[in-house]
Amino acid sequence: MCCSRPPPRGKVEKLWTISDKRQEMKQEEAHNVYSLPSISQSIKYLHAAAGFPVQETWIDAIQAGNYITWPGLTAAAVRKHFPDSDETQKGHMKKQRQGVRSTRIQVETPNEIKRNDPPLKKMKDMYIKIHNAAETMHSDQTGRFPATSSRGNQYIMVLVEVDGNYIDAEPMKNKSEGSIIKAYLALWARLTAKGTVKPTTHILDNEASAAYKAEIMKNCSIQLVPPDNHRRNLAERAIQTFKNHFKAILAGVDDTFPMHLWDRLLPQTVLTLNLLRQSNVAPTVSAYQYVQGVFDYNKTPLAPMGCAVQLHERSERRGTWAMNSVDGWYLRTSDEHYRCHVIYVKNTRSERVSDTVHFKHKHITAPTLTPEDTIVRALNDLTQALKDRRNTKGTVEYEALQRLDELINKIPTQPMQTPITTIRRVTFDPTAKPAATPPRVQDIIPPPRVQDIIPPPRVQVQETMQVPRVQGVQPTIVKATIDKPIQREAVTTKPIRTELSYKCTQLRDKINDAKNQRSRLARRTHMQLRQRQQPERIQLIRDEESGEYLNYRQLMQHPEHKKVWETSSANEFGRLAQGVGGRVKGSNTIFFIKQDQIPMQRRKDVTYGKFVCDLRPNKAETHRTRLTAGGDKINYPDEVGTPTADMTLVKIFFNSVISTKGAKCMMLDIKDFYLNTPMERYEYMRLKLTDIPEEIIVEYNLREIVTDDGFVYCEIRKGMYGLPQAGLIAQQLLEERLAKQGYHQSKIVPGLWTHETRDIFFTLVVDDFAVKYTKKEDAQHLIDAIQKDYTMTVDWDATKYIGLTVEWDYNKRKVYLHMPGYLEKALLRFKHEKPKKKQNSPHPHVLPQYGAKAQYVENGDSLPPLGKDDTKYIQAAAGTLLYYGRAVDSTILPALSAIATEQAKPTAKTLAKVKQLLDYCATQDEAIIEYHASDMILAVHSDAGYCNEKNARSRAGGHFFLSSNVDDPPNNGAILTLATIIKAVMSSAAEAELGALYLNAREAVFLRQILTELGHPQPRTPIQTDNSTADGVINNKIQPKRTKAMDMRFHWLRDREAQRQFRIYWRSGKTNLADYFTKHHPPLHHVNVRSEFLTKVKDLAEARRQRELGQTKSTLRNG
Repeated sequence: MCCSRPPPRGKVEKLWTISDKRQEMKQEEAHNVYSLPSISQSIKYLHAAAGFPVQETWIDAIQAGNYITWPGLTAAAVRKHFPDSDETQKGHMKKQRQGVRSTRIQVETPNEIKRNDPPLKKMKDMYIKIHNAAETMHSDQTGRFPATSSRGNQYIMVLVEVDGNYIDAEPMKNKSEGSIIKAYLALWARLTAKGTVKPTTHILDNEASAAYKAEIMKNCSIQLVPPDNHRRNLAERAIQTFKNHFKAILAGVDDTFPMHLWDRLLPQTVLTLNLLRQSNVAPTVSAYQYVQGVFDYNKTPLAPMGCAVQLHERSERRGTWAMNSVDGWYLRTSDEHYRCHVIYVKNTRSERVSDTVHFKHKHITAPTLTPEDTIVRALNDLTQALKDRRNTKGTVEYEALQRLDELINKIPTQPMQTPITTIRRVTFDPTAKPAATPPRVQDIIPPPRVQDIIPPPRVQVQETMQVPRVQGVQPTIVKATIDKPIQREAVTTKPIRTELSYKCTQLRDKINDAKNQRSRLARRTHMQLRQRQQPERIQLIRDEESGEYLNYRQLMQHPEHKKVWETSSANEFGRLAQGVGGRVKGSNTIFFIKQDQIPMQRRKDVTYGKFVCDLRPNKAETHRTRLTAGGDKINYPDEVGTPTADMTLVKIFFNSVISTKGAKCMMLDIKDFYLNTPMERYEYMRLKLTDIPEEIIVEYNLREIVTDDGFVYCEIRKGMYGLPQAGLIAQQLLEERLAKQGYHQSKIVPGLWTHETRDIFFTLVVDDFAVKYTKKEDAQHLIDAIQKDYTMTVDWDATKYIGLTVEWDYNKRKVYLHMPGYLEKALLRFKHEKPKKKQNSPHPHVLPQYGAKAQYVENGDSLPPLGKDDTKYIQAAAGTLLYYGRAVDSTILPALSAIATEQAKPTAKTLAKVKQLLDYCATQDEAIIEYHASDMILAVHSDAGYCNEKNARSRAGGHFFLSSNVDDPPNNGAILTLATIIKAVMSSAAEAELGALYLNAREAVFLRQILTELGHPQPRTPIQTDNSTADGVINNKIQPKRTKAMDMRFHWLRDREAQRQFRIYWRSGKTNLADYFTKHHPPLHHVNVRSEFLTKVKDLAEARRQRELGQTKSTLRNG
């Protein structure tokens, strides 16, 4: 059904063509956008377009003349062909009234006198409805709609105008005063637009705000209904009528219709509702005609709201080989255009008005399918699916395949009965050559008449059916014999199977092929599935015999590992409780208690315990078990956010150390930081007795307090890992203790601490300290202050911090950051083998398509989403690599940002991108960042890639480093890298560049504050861009008329520049290092540019050699 354009002038156009073999309806005309084959289907379609009204209501409105312009729509046709639709019942079904018909048996009394008088003439009473024009309107708001619309609307204001009996509706975002006033003004404007209606009184509920009443009184007077008497407000009934009509419409939308578009269906909903209602003042016209005028279907044709459509794409808007139509959904008719429709386009997520639309409503000409046709179609789909994907992943798919096989085997595949003239002994030769192809449906011999059929002989099948291979499908050959010899001759015929029988046989073949394929790959697939289900940890304990990774409970029962891990678990319980065996001192963090000792009001907050086992070869306790509390079950009433230093602050801090003469760095680590913090509000945890080692059970007599279901309860009195409040409580106690010694945390920069008088700074991440000092006695003062209350370790060489390996060269005033072994462990965790060929590109490179509107963008991904296991695998890999990228290897950040946009619903393409990124990490040299001493002046390179991401989005890149206060600051190691996608759609490359400048400058504002807190005041921050227009906008080199379309937030840059915070300047794109992060480059570009951001391994090795040589010479000189 396709909508055509208006006819040329002077030509007569037949608006509708309805075919009916039984009668010619010459006077019925319909819009030629619909190809409706019968009166019945046209009534179905118009019923859907009218909003699925009740039969009696619709017929009354038709007889009143409200639908006179609707082609082919008469009361007689509706009575004859009214569709029995579920949508009508879902919207308008009401409870059956009781007492309508009496069930009492009528008994004739003996005294009743029978008369043979002629029946009286039937009389009809006539009632005259008199309506006094009141010029009043009522309004009220509905309850919250189940779905929030894409425009943020959640409620509906309903208005009813009494004289016209007209109902209107307007969506609202919320029930705030501003939203209510906004909705009222929109309703009033539409109601009085034609000038025929202008109420003088507005009746509303008693709860109206003063501002709302003041706005109403500008147009008419107000009358409030009595308190708690809402029935006096006619809008209450109008809301129910509107809701019933709207629910029927929503029930009839297409299954794929996005429900967040519900508010865009309201205009046509109001139109169709008022066509069903009569005006009170003028009962001969509809409510719609009384307020809005006559509705002409020929000028503004309607279609079922929410139905799927194909929208014609004009040639000037599409490519040469692009499709002629796009997918969408019908929203409403366009009352401002001639025969046009408002369509929501699926791809662009926008509305479009068009006169050429193909409607795909479910009530339009659907062929009738027999059950056999449905089964054959399903078998075709299943056969094709098995042909396309013969490798079954995991046990779930295999079990489903087995169930399908059993189901198909139950379907009989008997041959069709064919005409038999004479019968003799029947034998099918198994050596006979079968036909090359199965018989087509149309080639099957038609069945004979009933009287010509001779009952077939009983057959004993001696050989089972042989399932043919997929390629070159052949009919089944069956060897059969007759129970008793029959002396009549028969024509030897081959069994002719139905299409259903043939499809079942073909599907069995596909299933067997998939089973065989699975048996060959079963072991590998099973191992891959088990590997992906492992906990997300780098260090895993593996059983050497089975090759499987073991969790805590498996380790506690494993004959080889049981002893060492029972001891490790007992040590952990001893640390948390009151000690164990005299070898471990307790911290009194947990106490074992009986269940009835838990307060009644807290029993719903009891959480669980989680055990984590880890191998730590470099630690004194190599086998470490850690018991953590389930934080997701804790209902802590107060704030739990803990201020801590981030990676950017740590990098700036290291730069400050090497850039300050005489400064050095040391690291501190507090042992069991959380376990030493008392809590005012205790928490409760339960553990299975079988998870507790026997040594703890015996020492604490736990069998005496275990519950009937096998649980032991603990009271948590101090901070414990896993509790959401543990970090904040521990840090608050630390702040209180250090404040007595003169140490305070910055109020501007979380995680940065300083002393009131001493020249010392340190950053704090949980329980790890990085300390900058110029005098050793200052550092010792901090150590003494902490050791009063905590046990800690001191690393004067400052080599390890939050996962980073730090190498200092104080003589040359350089520092190197890297993470040796991190990638190797990650690749082992994700079971990713190192490829033989080196991968130089972290993300697939899309070649530029000259002349295309969008560059460097992949085509749409139409593949189905992956399962949960693959999704978790992708998300875990992206999260693991994201920390590595932010810490040391910034070259993988553009790839990670692209993967992040797809990881919520990943496809096979997303998984391939993750595999390529892992290949890149596996084959590249170790990432090393080098920082050298500088003037600690922040410098930024900013760049943008215009429309090089999906959905017409642009990419922003930023390279932040610390350098000197010169015109062109020399490069240094990055302290922050920005590689992100701009959320808003940019209208030009210049606007994209301004968007990138805004994002980078916003980050620079906070970095300037960090540097100032560290004692490095900042001049104007130089920000380099390679776009002359962006430079001109900021520096007032371009006339204002050329920037009217720019977003006002971008002019924030001009204000900051005027405040002398930034110095934005232009340089060629070849010198802009941020260009690397704005697109996915070819492999050769990565090879050439990687050294701009990272130091080569051989350079670090040479620096180590020179440092060791210098230390040797110094030792010899002093010795």
